Amino acid sequence: MLSACTSRGLKTVVGNGKLLRSLAHEFQDDHAVVFDNDTIVEIGKTAEMRKKHYGARYINAEGKLIMPGLINSHGHYYGFFSRGMGLKDPSPFTFLEVLERLWWRLDRALEHEDNYLSAAICNIAALKAGTTTVVDHHASPNSIEGSLDDVAQAALDTHIRNHVCYEVTDRNGMDGAYKGIEENRRFIERCYKKDPNPMLAASFGLHAAFTCSNETLAKSREALESVKEALPYVGYHIHVAEGLYDEEHSMKNYGKSVVERLAQFGIAGPNTIYGHCVHASDLELDLIKKTGTNVVTNPTSNMNNAVGLPRVIEILNRGIPLALGTDGITYDMIQELKYLYFAQKFNYKDPRVFGSESLEALWTGGSKLASKAFKKKVGVLEPGAYADMILVDYDCPTFLCKGNLPWHIVFGMSGASIDSTIVGGRMVMKHRELLTIDEKAVLARARERTPGIWERF
Repeated sequence: MLSACTSRGLKTVVGNGKLLRSLAHEFQDDHAVVFDNDTIVEIGKTAEMRKKHYGARYINAEGKLIMPGLINSHGHYYGFFSRGMGLKDPSPFTFLEVLERLWWRLDRALEHEDNYLSAAICNIAALKAGTTTVVDHHASPNSIEGSLDDVAQAALDTHIRNHVCYEVTDRNGMDGAYKGIEENRRFIERCYKKDPNPMLAASFGLHAAFTCSNETLAKSREALESVKEALPYVGYHIHVAEGLYDEEHSMKNYGKSVVERLAQFGIAGPNTIYGHCVHASDLELDLIKKTGTNVVTNPTSNMNNAVGLPRVIEILNRGIPLALGTDGITYDMIQELKYLYFAQKFNYKDPRVFGSESLEALWTGGSKLASKAFKKKVGVLEPGAYADMILVDYDCPTFLCKGNLPWHIVFGMSGASIDSTIVGGRMVMKHRELLTIDEKAVLARARERTPGIWERF
C-alpha cells in the first residue's frame, strides 16, 4: 500500500512500477525513483534501490506507471469564476468582444480572497489530473498589490509548483499599469532575492502588445533588469498574436508586427513565453527562432474563441521551443493533449501530423520551459531534478513503449487515470484523495463568493 511521504530528512524509494524517466528514455520495468527531501538522488531496479537505501521510506507503486509530473505552461486561474456565468451583453462574436465583455470585466471584479480561491481550486483540479507545475498569468486590476502573494499562498497550501506573473496592461489607465509593473518587480524580488522558495518561480507578465504602450514596455524592461539576481531565470510572459486584432493594431499604430515590436523593446529571449502565436507570420516565426523565445500553444482556448490555430509544424520545423498550455480552460493536461492531437490534424487536414509531437510539446517542451525558472529541473525523473512524479493506473491492453505512448494517452488515459501525485517529495494525492488541503471547504467558500463576483461583473 502507498504511504504519504510528508516528513523531511528521510530518503524515499518509489518502486515496483513501470518507469518512464522522460521521452528521451524507454519504459523500464520494476524500477524505482529514490529521492531525498525534494530532490531525486538515484534511479534503478527496485530491489537494488531498496537494498542500497535500507531504512528508507518505501512507496509501493503496485505495478503502476511512474512518470514525470505534467506541466501546464500557460494558464489563468481567475478564469475559474467564469464557469456557468451569464453575460449581461449579447454573446461576443469577435475576439476583442470576448475580451471586453467577459475577461476584462471578470478580472476587475476580483478581490484578494477571490485570487486565492480561484488558484486553490484550479490547483486542486491540477493535482488530481497529474499536473505538478502551473505557469500562471494573473490579472486583478482592482486588487493588484499583493495579488501574486495570494496566488503563491494557494500554491503553497495545495503544494503545487507555481511559476506566476501579473498581467501588466494600460487598459485600466497608467496608474494600473505602474502598479502591475511594481507587483511583478516585487514578486520577482521575493522569489529570487528576499524569500526564495523551491515551490515558487516568477516571470514578468504583460497582457498583450495591443494593450501595452511603448512607455509601459520600456518601464517593464527597466523594472525586470533592476532585480539582477533574477535575470538568469526570469523573462516575460505575454499573449502574442492570439487574435488577428493584435497584429492589425501593431501595424496600424507602430508600423511593425507584434513580434518585431516586442523584440525591439528587448521583451524576447530564451526565458520569455509567447502565448498562442496563432497569427504569427513566417517572418515573425523566424524572429522568434532567432531570439530563442518559447511558444506555448493552447488549442482548447483557441477553438473556444474561434481565433484559429497556430501553425505548429512550421514552429517545430524552425526549432522553436514549443510547450502546451490551457489558457485557464482546464488544468487537466491529458485532456489538453487530446485537443492538441486532434485539432492540429484538423488544422492541417492531414491525419498523419502531430502524433508524437503532441506529447513532446506537453512533456519535453513543458519541462524545458519551466526548468529555466527554477533552480533544479522539473518535468523529468533524473538525479538532481525535483521529485515531482505521478503514479498512473493504466492497465495496458496491448503493448506499451515510449514510441506508442502518445496513442495510449490519447485513446486510453484521462485525468482520472492518475492514482497518486508527488510534488517536491511530498505525496499530495494518494489513491485519488487529496492530502494537502480541505477540498470541500475551498469549494464551499468559492460558492459563497461567486454571487458577489458575478454581481460586481
